[in-house]
Amino acid sequence: MTHEVKTPPVARRLRTASFAGATSGVGPTTWGQTAIRRALAALAPHDDQFNIQWSSRLDEPVPVDVVLRVVGDLFWSHESLRTLLRERDGGYEQTVHADGEITVVEDVVALPGTADDPEDAAEEAAQRLRTELLADPFDYGDEWPARVGLVTSGGLVRHLVLAMSHTAVDGWGLPQLGTDLAALAQGASPAELVTSRSALQPLAEAAYQASEGGRRRDEAARSRTIALMRSAPTVMFPATASPGYRQAVLRGRRTTSSLDRAVDRLGVSSSTILLAASCAAIAEAATRDDCVVQVMVNNRFVPGLAGAVSPVAMEGLLYVDGLDAPFDTVVRRVWKASMTAYRSAYYDKDRLLQDVALDPTARYDGTCWYNDRRGTGPDQAVRARPTRHHRLAWGDVPEKQGGATLVLHVLDAPGALDLSLIVDLARVDAAAAERILRATERNVLRAGGVLRGR
Repeated sequence: MTHEVKTPPVARRLRTASFAGATSGVGPTTWGQTAIRRALAALAPHDDQFNIQWSSRLDEPVPVDVVLRVVGDLFWSHESLRTLLRERDGGYEQTVHADGEITVVEDVVALPGTADDPEDAAEEAAQRLRTELLADPFDYGDEWPARVGLVTSGGLVRHLVLAMSHTAVDGWGLPQLGTDLAALAQGASPAELVTSRSALQPLAEAAYQASEGGRRRDEAARSRTIALMRSAPTVMFPATASPGYRQAVLRGRRTTSSLDRAVDRLGVSSSTILLAASCAAIAEAATRDDCVVQVMVNNRFVPGLAGAVSPVAMEGLLYVDGLDAPFDTVVRRVWKASMTAYRSAYYDKDRLLQDVALDPTARYDGTCWYNDRRGTGPDQAVRARPTRHHRLAWGDVPEKQGGATLVLHVLDAPGALDLSLIVDLARVDAAAAERILRATERNVLRAGGVLRGR
């Protein structure tokens, strides 16, 4: 497919950033690293859809050398950005490097005409650079898990672009990454940054997980999860056709304000209300009064992980019944069930899968996923784009989706909230997908008093 380039770069240069004298070591991967690496392997060769981006237009353009120093300091500060993952004895091993160089792509754009402000040209160049750096899967064993690009004009950096592997960061780590970049740009030393932050780096986190305390936490989480599996349905949506995936996105411009009113009225978080609205909608589409979903949990409440950038988020199993009750009652039931899911979302997934394989009573449907992504930036997997006049949009997605039946994401949008739903059309057809999205939105609007109904 050919794209018209309005303002192509004048030149491309390859720069080098570096780090030296950082922590290093070799050891087992963390639970989060292992889980995401296995998920990426299942998606190959389409695992690039899980790449994560962070980019920013600089408030004040700065010299290239300054940004190269900041990039090197960022890698120094975060083990996960200088970690390679390789297969070892059926699992994975992490190698953290103390020294290294990062190739940085610099796209130079011309000042437009005689104007002093090159922002239009720089913005277009930054978008192209983001697309390019995100386009390919990472080589997890031999490539730094972060690609870096700069857009410059007049010898100054206008935009900084990072495209990262999900093995290095998760969505909830991006705000911390941005905070650290700003601190480094203002002159903070990487060593001070590390000591001032409450965050276990991956090697230390893996050591905790292998300790007696870590093993106790894992065993308790797996025990609670297995108990939920025994109660959960084995199939939420039976297969009726050949598999194939599509994505629908519904944009709600009244949803955010309605959420605020619902929070005030019900005394729970907006996350709980959105989760309850989604569970009720999914159960209704499945013609059931119960629902089981894998809820992504950021795990930043786990001691030592509050400031983590590395992938520590994992799924917690949420099972709740009685979803045909009035919505206020549903909210209370989902809140209670979610507390168990959150407490049980930090565990050794390999061991959990071994437990399930040996327990015939733990057969359940683990193919429905829910992820509240608000506050984590743009989702690169979104292919459907709502417009001002068409709130519901459809788009194609890669056919490899890890065997999911549905994946429901809650995303920030300009002045609105997006509900993104990827469905296996063999189990959830287009009409059912639209019903799930509209019912989720309707539940929120009713909870906030915008619509009448129970």
